[in-house]
Amino acid sequence: MLTAAEKLRQLENVATPAYSFQYLLLVSAGDYAFLKEIATMYLDAMVNYAADCRQIAANKDLEALKQQTHKIATSFNSLGMDYLQPCFDQIKHTGAWDNATYNSLTMLITAAEDNVPLVRKELDL
Repeated sequence: MLTAAEKLRQLENVATPAYSFQYLLLVSAGDYAFLKEIATMYLDAMVNYAADCRQIAANKDLEALKQQTHKIATSFNSLGMDYLQPCFDQIKHTGAWDNATYNSLTMLITAAEDNVPLVRKELDL
């Protein structure tokens, strides 16, 4: 079993195109328990976002989508998923539920559903 310090060093070296722990390492200041706590908060929010947005998409409720997407952006960005920023921008600035909006939402939901289990495994959550 790795110590907290060893696990933190290991997280510093995680380099995937899908997520990173750099921001969490910075704000946790070496406190692995705190890092896991804030990561869990972000991951839970992402799972809820994906579930909520499936219903929002079924209803094509653009305002609800904009509100939910605005609230979740920090969770994605804090886990190094800032490459999804064009999706956030598309949803923020859209005036209609069009293909670009739907595609952006699909990318965000897919990123959450694909990456949350990987991050949980990486952090032993």
